[in-house]
Parts: sequence; structure tokens; C-alpha cells
Amino acid sequence: MSTVAEPEHVRAAHAHQVAIYRAMTPQQRLEQALRMNRSMRELMAVGFRDRHPEWTESQVKRAVADRILYARTG
Repeated sequence: MSTVAEPEHVRAAHAHQVAIYRAMTPQQRLEQALRMNRSMRELMAVGFRDRHPEWTESQVKRAVADRILYARTG
């Protein structure tokens, strides 16, 4: 397994984002997390609708829920 060093601009952007999150109150971080979760679900639903135009809204919602519930990392 090879590792590639991140470019400087990527490291700088990450450091900047971390500073922004650390400056937030716990309430602001929670609100941001909820917005990100909502955006992720909406994008996922758009993808399912695009690939399966015949699906009902209920089927799309179920597919999104299943994808999140059974997601694997690594």
C-alpha cells in the first residue's frame, strides 16, 4: 500500500476548516452536522431517483435508509 503526500493546498484547506469548526459553539456544530446529514441524504436520493426513475418516493427513501444503515467503511 503506497501513501501519497497531500498537496500543501489540501493541508491548508483542512487546517482552515478545522479552525472554523473549533470556533463554533457546540450548538453551531450540531446544526452544521444536521445540515450536512440532510444534504447527504438529499444527494443520495437524487442518485437513486436518477438510476431508478420507476421507483416511488417510498422506495427511494427506503434505499437511502438502507444505504446509511448498512454502510461499510474501510
